[in-house]
Amino acid sequence: MAAAALRLEIATRILVVDDEDQVCDLVNDILEDAGFEVHCVQSDRGAYAALAGVIRYSALVVDVNLGPGTTGFDVARFARQLRPTLPVIYVSGDSSEVSFRAFGVPGSAFVLKPFAPGDLVGAVRRLTDDEA
Repeated sequence: MAAAALRLEIATRILVVDDEDQVCDLVNDILEDAGFEVHCVQSDRGAYAALAGVIRYSALVVDVNLGPGTTGFDVARFARQLRPTLPVIYVSGDSSEVSFRAFGVPGSAFVLKPFAPGDLVGAVRRLTDDEA
């Protein structure tokens, strides 16, 4: 039983990358309310460090526009170099479905800001269920 509980905890750990404090807090609350464990970072450098660290995330939720530095598309490509099957959910209020199809990693999802909580949770669940 303890092994199953541990597996569940590890299977629901989400890395959220968004450069805005309020969006990070909002996404954190939405995903925690849905039963996920969330770690939020607010820069590309923070994302690279988290992804290369010892924690194994079950999905990446990343804003496309992260301010100065690289984009969410770059962060997702880095993540997929480390773990080719990692589920990726892009969120953006500035990017379009066209740019997502052009630059997003295969098998990822795109959620347009502002989004309903159920849209984000649904995208995360669909991709993490596919991974399980």
